Amino acid sequence: MKKLVFTICLVALVSNGIFAQSKIRLGVNGGMTYSSFRGNKAAEELDAGFDFLVGVSVEYPLKDKLSLLANLSYDRKTAAGTPSGFIPNPEDPAIGNLNAEANYQYITLPIVLKYKIGAKQSFYADAGLFVGYLLKSQTHEDYYNSTDDTTSSNKKLDAGLVLGFGKNFKLKNNQEITIELRENLGLLNTSKVNVSGGNSVKTNSLNLILGYSFDIK
Repeated sequence: MKKLVFTICLVALVSNGIFAQSKIRLGVNGGMTYSSFRGNKAAEELDAGFDFLVGVSVEYPLKDKLSLLANLSYDRKTAAGTPSGFIPNPEDPAIGNLNAEANYQYITLPIVLKYKIGAKQSFYADAGLFVGYLLKSQTHEDYYNSTDDTTSSNKKLDAGLVLGFGKNFKLKNNQEITIELRENLGLLNTSKVNVSGGNSVKTNSLNLILGYSFDIK
């Protein structure tokens, strides 16, 4: 029992020493997503679409210019277009051509290493991995003005690579505003069902993110 108490106290002291030497940053962020899908012909025929993301961030410094950054975001991915091979109903030409839109809603967690660039450290680059959890997906087509829930046809998990470049704007009292252009390249097949040609459905999202952060230590 004494050894257990001693071990707990030792871990607490070491942890307190580590956190006392570093300033953790908390933040909020939001922005625009420009997303597309790839892996099969039908997905790649859809045009990339704009949507949005909102979330929170935690940044932990490792060295002078290097830190570990995690974002937890509600992230929407949308793409739309007219699939090839669609033939409008000749008896009802007023309806027009089919326009289909695919929408995916995720909780996304990117974890990246962030490296500040230059003497003033006003620019930075980051790289790492992301994991996404699907909340809901659906498709809408305006030929018959119908919406189908496709959540059960897609896998819950998505994951891939993250690469970004941004700029810091320092404010008073160690507060910062950042603007970043970030690419999330999905590497997993997100479809549960068989895709024509034996291919897959993978996500791709270019994000423009505006963030606000502050020190808590």
